[in-house]
Formats: sequence, C-alpha cells, structure tokens
Amino acid sequence: MPWEFYVSIALIPGFFAGLLVVIAKLSGWSRLAERFLADREPDDGTCFRGQFFRIGWCDYNGCMTIRVCPDGLYLAVWPIFVGHPPLLIPWSALRLVSENRGRWFSFASIEVAPPTFARLRLPLRVIEAGRQWLRLAEPSA
Repeated sequence: MPWEFYVSIALIPGFFAGLLVVIAKLSGWSRLAERFLADREPDDGTCFRGQFFRIGWCDYNGCMTIRVCPDGLYLAVWPIFVGHPPLLIPWSALRLVSENRGRWFSFASIEVAPPTFARLRLPLRVIEAGRQWLRLAEPSA
C-alpha cells in the first residue's frame, strides 16, 4: 500500500482529537476548567452516569458522568474526549434559573456565576438530588 494511505490513517485520530479540543473551547468547557478543574471524583454523593448535558450550544448526550455531592456538582465526560477535563463546580457558584418539565424530558437551566460565566442544562433528577445546596437565581430588575 502507498505511504499516503498510512499517513491518512494516522491523521484521522489527530483530526478528531483536534475537533474535540475546538468544541471544548467554543462550548465554554475550557473556560469552566480554568476555574473549576477537579483533581479527583468525589467519593460521596449521588452519581448519574450516561446523562445528557448542555453547555452553551453544545450537547453532550449519553457520555456524561454527573455526581451530586456536598462539595458541588462534578461533571466528567468519557476519557476519549480530549480537552474536556473533569469539573467540580461548587454550589456557591451555581444558581437555578428555570425548570422545564415536558412529556418526555425534564431539565433545569443553571447559571455558573457570578457574573454569569456559563449556562448549563441538566436533567431535572440531577437537580432534585442537589436541591438542598442549590440557590435560586435572583429575579432581574
């Protein structure tokens, strides 16, 4: 086989890794990682695997591990997601903006603040597990 074939096969994983890094930058994940990088997964709390999650315009469907614990909200994606380190966002930085209950899906919108740093959309059952620590967003004047 010609050498070009082997080079193209070697470049495909690099292309997808680069694409994932760009998605992390554009979605806001990288910006969150600058402030809320997790050094480990918390041992306590309630763990939800295979969850959907939205940050900004980017959906992470079925690849999320979300852990609700007293320290905050732990977010991690599968290890193949290059450029997406795990996050641990403290409850003091999270505010519940709205809850949407639908026939098929129920989710909550969360702001990472102050000031509004990012907007997240999480399954409502995740929010229910951490409701005692979560603050409501102040109505805008």
